[in-house]
Amino acid sequence: MLSRRQFLQGLALSGVAGCASNSRSTLVDPDSTYSLVSETFASKVPPAGKYPLTTAQILDIPYATLGVRVGENPRGVMVLSTIDGKAHQWISNDFVSFVTLDGWLLKTHGLKRDLAATRWLPAAGQNPLAAFGQTGELPARGVYREIDLKHADERGIAVESRFESAKDETIVVLGEEHLTRRIDEIASVRAWHWEVRNKFWVDPESGKVRRSVQQYCPEIAPIEMEVLRPAAA
Repeated sequence: MLSRRQFLQGLALSGVAGCASNSRSTLVDPDSTYSLVSETFASKVPPAGKYPLTTAQILDIPYATLGVRVGENPRGVMVLSTIDGKAHQWISNDFVSFVTLDGWLLKTHGLKRDLAATRWLPAAGQNPLAAFGQTGELPARGVYREIDLKHADERGIAVESRFESAKDETIVVLGEEHLTRRIDEIASVRAWHWEVRNKFWVDPESGKVRRSVQQYCPEIAPIEMEVLRPAAA
């Protein structure tokens, strides 16, 4: 297996770098990993809705991975870079980075209008959907977070949320089926006279978000994220 230093050197070419996941990491062959870096660098734009790598190639990456699509752009694979408490930072081949917490998008870097920060209000905790896995009840309507945006220096923007639960849905990630419960957040920003429906596909037992479509401002298209390989516990 490639050392962390060797693997990080490939970041300049392919964006494949990150914080190792314990699962499967000992099964990765150094030659196949080096080849993966080369193929990712040389790969052409994939068809709409497809990843630039095959399922086998993605599973051969010895790091936690996140599938991402912004609007109608091609899908990409982001790799876990750092973990800070429960927050996970992911990085792409063009050095766009996201910070997530329990499936929620908290921060971005490299988009035309970045989400600079998300602050959960003290009474809300850090994940309005966390209790769903334990009680099956949706969070009450309320203001759970404030956000800051770059490029316009808007700060302390209150986001009011109400939640709706849809029926159980089976989603397919890298060819594997997962039973989930879809929960929609109707997020309202009164300062902008703007409302958006964010969607979360939640594991009904653990409460973990397996897939989501989130939009944090009108200027940025909805961002789809799905866990391809979770970070090691």
